[in-house]
Amino acid sequence: MLMVWLFSALAVGTLHGKHVDFERVEQLSGTDFIVSTLRVRKYNRTTIVLNGTLQIMQPLNTSLIISNDLFHSSLGNQQFNHYPMKLPTANVCEFFESFSKDYGEYLANVINVPDRDECPIVPRSIYFVNEIFPAKVIPRFTAPGLWKMLLVISLDNVRVAHFEIMAKVKNDLLE
Repeated sequence: MLMVWLFSALAVGTLHGKHVDFERVEQLSGTDFIVSTLRVRKYNRTTIVLNGTLQIMQPLNTSLIISNDLFHSSLGNQQFNHYPMKLPTANVCEFFESFSKDYGEYLANVINVPDRDECPIVPRSIYFVNEIFPAKVIPRFTAPGLWKMLLVISLDNVRVAHFEIMAKVKNDLLE
């Protein structure tokens, strides 16, 4: 579930004349449910990768709801405007099953990912080792600039975990 969101916004890729650089992943709250040690780093001079662990501390079941908001800064200067595009709000199990169906091929190199139909998702450590951005997940119409996704996990309308994911999209002049 969270790794899906993170994987949707990560590292480096080129598609449809776009170049995406992952900027950062930050856990703002919620270490009772998930502990993130994910970090963005340069793999070589041109590639940015995601490394680290998502540790699920408690079983994640249908009572936990995942929602998100997207923000865009066209100049890349952190002056964000709320963007109307978003992924649908769903419980953890529905979200992960849907994501695995559509984007499971991009999770192949992530270690210890839950099975598609696993619910509840039992406590475990999920490892990201030098994961590069899967270029095909970004829509063609994505505008250049700095993008921020706020990912919220809620239980009974109370925020229990909160993540911020940032990526920079540029037009690729090499294509």
